[in-house]
Amino acid sequence: MTDIRVRLDDWQKNAGCVGFINIVGKENVQLIENGFCFNSTVLEDFATKYFDYLIETYKPTLSWYKIIAYKDTLEKHERENFENFDEKDLERLNTYIIDVCKRYLTSASYKASYPLIKYDFDMLEAGKQSKAIGRLKKRETFEEKKTEILEEVREAYERIKQIIAYCESPEGRKYLAAKNVIYTIVKHAWDSVSFLNPQTKEKDVYKDFEQYFIAPVIEYLESDKSLYKLTCCSCENPVKNASETLSFLNKTGFDVNRKNSHAWDFINDLIICPVCKLIYACIPAGFTYVYSQGMFVNANSSIEELLRTNNLIKMEVLTLNRASVREVNTYSALVHAFQKQDRDQFRLQTEDVQVVRYQNETYRFNILSKNTLRILNQSEAELSQLLHTWVKENGETYSLYQKVVEKLFNNENMLTLIHKLLVYKATKTENPGYQIRHIDALIKINQHFLGGILTMNEVTQDEIKKIKGAAWYFKKGYDNPNKVNGVSYKLLNALKIGNRDEFMNVILNCYAYLNQQVPQFFNRVFENEETFKTIGYSFVAGIIGPVEMNEYGGKA
Repeated sequence: MTDIRVRLDDWQKNAGCVGFINIVGKENVQLIENGFCFNSTVLEDFATKYFDYLIETYKPTLSWYKIIAYKDTLEKHERENFENFDEKDLERLNTYIIDVCKRYLTSASYKASYPLIKYDFDMLEAGKQSKAIGRLKKRETFEEKKTEILEEVREAYERIKQIIAYCESPEGRKYLAAKNVIYTIVKHAWDSVSFLNPQTKEKDVYKDFEQYFIAPVIEYLESDKSLYKLTCCSCENPVKNASETLSFLNKTGFDVNRKNSHAWDFINDLIICPVCKLIYACIPAGFTYVYSQGMFVNANSSIEELLRTNNLIKMEVLTLNRASVREVNTYSALVHAFQKQDRDQFRLQTEDVQVVRYQNETYRFNILSKNTLRILNQSEAELSQLLHTWVKENGETYSLYQKVVEKLFNNENMLTLIHKLLVYKATKTENPGYQIRHIDALIKINQHFLGGILTMNEVTQDEIKKIKGAAWYFKKGYDNPNKVNGVSYKLLNALKIGNRDEFMNVILNCYAYLNQQVPQFFNRVFENEETFKTIGYSFVAGIIGPVEMNEYGGKA
């Protein structure tokens, strides 16, 4: 038995440290000032612990789980003797048979696992035989054919019960779910080695992991290192040779055998010891992933802070995913975690924090300042309103919530986004994923941003309410909606190019036409660019959309 000390380092090493502790359990390590210690006994059966953690953490996203999740529905209909089984249930069953059973049972990763599972049932054949049932011909109704259809359903249920039993068996879960997390989670962090090496001869992914990562660690711990002349680039412990590097990590390092010119004086300096390589291999358990997106907060003031912050984010994601698994959940969880930390007065609120995002197969980095964290906390209500909003642009749909959070992370204001959304509404562009009230929320968030990151006399929320109320009365003065739309276009064009004179020219002409007094708040448009656009966009939003009486003094 050997005690091993691991210290915090770069963001990847820190993510690996969090992942390692998540895998073996916090109770099996000793946290120290700048890292942690563990006994080599925790490496026993490490591959099983590795996959068990990932499987349990990401269970709702796995195809293996989608197969067994139908069990509750199946048992419900059998208990009711199919009395409440209707046409919609038939549609859902056929979707399950084709999109889940047939698709996954005949996939390459599943076929590779079948020889390892000792269970007397031919899953591949079951997948091939899976086909839709109860198809209705023209002029046939479900009620007319219900008796025949239910016979087919009962037969299909017997096959499905065998499929589910196979997947729920210990070896079924062990190998099928492991294959799932390899390609949906692990592959985001590292590739081309161990079970992800296309040339590997070992079919058992657990044995492959043990042979590639664990066996070298045990050998290294037991070896005499006094003659080793090289050092690990991460922990600076002696290393025997330069064969192990960081190149197995995605978007990290380089092929030292083919491109040694990348290193100083052609000497590779990315050598790592087997212990550090194992820690880096645990990155998938340190990141929080939802489909193709991942996130890690490098709150590296201490190992306790790293664990607390990232596990809080992971818990938030898992909570959100109980309702629906969506990529935006990583952003929502991050924001909720920061808001909770701010309320609880954790140390995080007084420090700048590095956030690492995995997106589109690459890493993106942001440094969140104290001001950004403060804005996230101030904008909690407004951000919550944006959670289920989306925008369609050039045939692609993206989350408005995610876009706003990214802008805050990048210290960008919302004015360009607000302008775009108002133009879509003004031109009646097909975009039902958001309403004017969501643009109002954006304006409020932008006010928090301008008051926290830029130095200015910000427009207060009370002033914005007055602006929205004035917009309602302005709109009410026009009998022809087309004239209001024309005014909106002119104001938006002036806002786009930042022409305050043109903006005020339109305002003065319109109020002269309406024979109304120009509100005093328009005098502030000449203070600075941000004030001009805040007042302008708030006014246009009030013209385009309905205004709530209790909030702005107008009538919806």
